[in-house]
Amino acid sequence: MAPIPDPSVGSYEVSSSGLHFLHAPSPPLPADGTEFLSRIRQNFSLRVLERPSKNELVFEVVGVDVSFANALRRIMIAEIPTMALEHVYMWNNSSLIHDEVLSHRLGLVPLNVDPRLFDEYGVDVDEVGEVAATDRNTIVFRLNEATSLHSSSNQQKTVIDSPHRPFTKHIYTRDLLWAPQGSQLTNFPLHSTGVGSGVGGGIRPISEDILLAKLRPGQVIELEAHARKGVGKDHAKFSPVATASYRLMPHIEIVKPIYDELAEELVNWFEPGVFKLVPADDEDGGHKVKAELSNPYACTMSRNYMRNPTLKESIKMSRVPNHFIFSVESVGMMEPAVIVSEALKVLKEKC
Repeated sequence: MAPIPDPSVGSYEVSSSGLHFLHAPSPPLPADGTEFLSRIRQNFSLRVLERPSKNELVFEVVGVDVSFANALRRIMIAEIPTMALEHVYMWNNSSLIHDEVLSHRLGLVPLNVDPRLFDEYGVDVDEVGEVAATDRNTIVFRLNEATSLHSSSNQQKTVIDSPHRPFTKHIYTRDLLWAPQGSQLTNFPLHSTGVGSGVGGGIRPISEDILLAKLRPGQVIELEAHARKGVGKDHAKFSPVATASYRLMPHIEIVKPIYDELAEELVNWFEPGVFKLVPADDEDGGHKVKAELSNPYACTMSRNYMRNPTLKESIKMSRVPNHFIFSVESVGMMEPAVIVSEALKVLKEKC
């Protein structure tokens, strides 16, 4: 069922030249935040529309203004705490990639661990008052890879196919070895033969196939990396989402009935599923089929139909200003539904 715009909040009208907002008489501004929150509480609703994959979620929020929707989006991007590699201790690095570049690449590797199970770094202090790294605020990974100066291993393919090409060893995230601290091995048990094997359990990168560096014969990388809890507004590596966006809900109205060939043309102008063809009724004057609105959620506000003057006069499009469709794609460390729930908690605390 197509949503009905609330005339009290104005509307967005679509014309051949673009999208125009039509202002409505605004209600008096709330005297304080309590009245504003009361309005939101009365009108607010959230409904999940689609789960395209494990890391994707589409949902709608109704009864709020754009400031609320944008605040929710920004919180999901920048204020949901996650775990990421923050401090890298480089003991030896003779590869071509510089220390700071390798450290940056490591920091951007998403970790498959629930950040809610860890504390913020800086909360725990030792007996002399200094910040202490504990198993509750730090995850330790180690990387120790080297190639022999006279490696006899099989060569990996490169652009230049030459029997004289030196051996190149690729270092992937699967080579990162998790070093459990304290009770971490109990809280995150392994279901495999060894620590860091990456086969079930433990704390691992979300993807084991991210290329970190390449080593030529005689080169070495030896380091230790500590993951800490942080938020996206401090660094993008802490952001739990790949994308978080919203759009206003389309409102489509058939002003004049559309039949037969014109109806087929209308269906082709719009995205699949927005309109459908249904048999015409007896009172439709002998027409065979007519166009009927099917799924306005699929509409991306294309104005191609306006190329036909008849369709331009028969269809009226607008957007509902207090109805938002959110699309959230998680990096993988948290499910998108959990991200939305945590964002609402943060927003509630801000209010």
